Amino acid sequence: MGAEKGRSEEILVPAGYARAFAVRKGGFFTVTDVEGGQIGDLVAFNADDLSEKLSPSHTRLGLHSIKFRVGDALRTNLRRPMMEIVEDTVGTHDMLIPACDEQRYLVDYGVEDHRSCVANFEEVLAPWGLSRAQIPDPLNIFENTAVGPGGELVHLPVLSKAGDRITFRALMNLVCAVSACPMDLNITGGDRITDLVVTIEHGD
Repeated sequence: MGAEKGRSEEILVPAGYARAFAVRKGGFFTVTDVEGGQIGDLVAFNADDLSEKLSPSHTRLGLHSIKFRVGDALRTNLRRPMMEIVEDTVGTHDMLIPACDEQRYLVDYGVEDHRSCVANFEEVLAPWGLSRAQIPDPLNIFENTAVGPGGELVHLPVLSKAGDRITFRALMNLVCAVSACPMDLNITGGDRITDLVVTIEHGD
């Protein structure tokens, strides 16, 4: 499960599924939307202390914003910088919406046995001994959420096109997982779920 230094790798994240990977401090990873319009839920953990994890709420407070830009650092639940945004060809992502789970599809849409990001993360993070209860809220890459004048959350179509990407620099040793979100029942996810690709530069 550890990453070999000084090498690159490419991981296909199949539509509706997730993949987990490790990135060493100083390494980079890029999430690319293969066909466009696909949300990628991202969770991350400090590989040296898995109780420390990416926290959208602490990131929002640290940035004093619900948005981020190139040069910003995303924070952990211990308020420490975890990863820095070094490239972003879209500029529209979400730090407000929790990952979809089975109850989201059942309660809101009456659909049973639908794949979900939480179940995806549970599957791929099991080799690190991480359980569902330890999975934090995600960073929703490429998701397009607006806040209306009355404070309401407004789901909007994803703006990413084929080949759009976002790149992060690891500020600590990381265990990450990306889910090609299986949501196909509202305007945010659209009605067609497609692949993502994660490219890792492990550094020296």
